[in-house]
Amino acid sequence: MEMPTYRVALERWAAELSRRDLDALVRLSGAGRAGPDRIALRFLGQDFEIGHPDGQVWTAAGEPVEETLAILLLLYLIEADGRPLQDHWIAFEQLPGGAGYSSAFRGPVLGQLLRTFGERPEALLEAAEGLDGSSLDMGDAAVVLPALPRVPIAIVLWRGDEEFAPSASVAFDASIEGYLDTEAVTALAGFTSRRLIEAARDGTEAEASP
Repeated sequence: MEMPTYRVALERWAAELSRRDLDALVRLSGAGRAGPDRIALRFLGQDFEIGHPDGQVWTAAGEPVEETLAILLLLYLIEADGRPLQDHWIAFEQLPGGAGYSSAFRGPVLGQLLRTFGERPEALLEAAEGLDGSSLDMGDAAVVLPALPRVPIAIVLWRGDEEFAPSASVAFDASIEGYLDTEAVTALAGFTSRRLIEAARDGTEAEASP
């Protein structure tokens, strides 16, 4: 996903979307239809609409979407090849070229998750509920989030103790290579961690309100 600027990249992928068959885009990505010329796509508990052939991305409420997220949603639609879930989790480093994106993944994603949930992993479960997530029987606390229709993400936390610091991992279904390239997966993981942290912050503020 080469992006000289976000604007140039957005225009590039919107143009690519316009060359693709609408029915095939919907079928291969698991998306829905929001009208004769609109694709309905759910991302981390929020509904979006993508125009075809113009590639314009909006929230379902008609609000504009930040360019980086719009690019990610367009890439998902364009790259989706329809392969089924393999029910086998893989680590980020197992993705093609994953080691090369390690620094962009560990700090911004794992580091942020640990700072927010490392000492209170139970808060991860509460935050995930608002993003269509559900609990997963792994680690000390774990959730699986349907980030996109055919891209589940698992986040696992382990509590620290006297010998070990808290740790976290993010895993993807092995089918993800048929939906996003590794750079886009890095961006997806970043969006996911930020949305979880925002949800946890909102929950904390709600509890503190009189």
